[in-house]
Amino acid sequence: MNISRLVLSFILSITLLAQASWAQMVSTEALFERSVTVSSKEKVIQFTAREDVAKILGQMDVDPKMIEARVASMTDEEISEIAYQIETLPAGGSALGSLIGTAAFIFIVLLITDILGFTKVFDFTRSVR
Repeated sequence: MNISRLVLSFILSITLLAQASWAQMVSTEALFERSVTVSSKEKVIQFTAREDVAKILGQMDVDPKMIEARVASMTDEEISEIAYQIETLPAGGSALGSLIGTAAFIFIVLLITDILGFTKVFDFTRSVR
């Protein structure tokens, strides 16, 4: 019985952490606009010109003109690899933070269920029952 509650709490914690996608209304003009293809070099330059990226690069004392010169001197393979990584890498933190958050959540849930007397996982808790 305790194992089934543990599995149930694990499944519930995973579902609570799932992200929902949000749909938005799209105008007809936006649907029928011709899609503009951007070359890989332009994509990398646009990425480095973003305000947040430029701020971080500025903190590292990197000159924006040097970035443009380096991007211009790269081969097509290098540029396409960087552009692919920009598109596919997740934004934000790493998976380690998510794992630590999930472990902390599961610990707290098990601690509360131990205190309430539903489970007996930890020896240092006393049941209120």
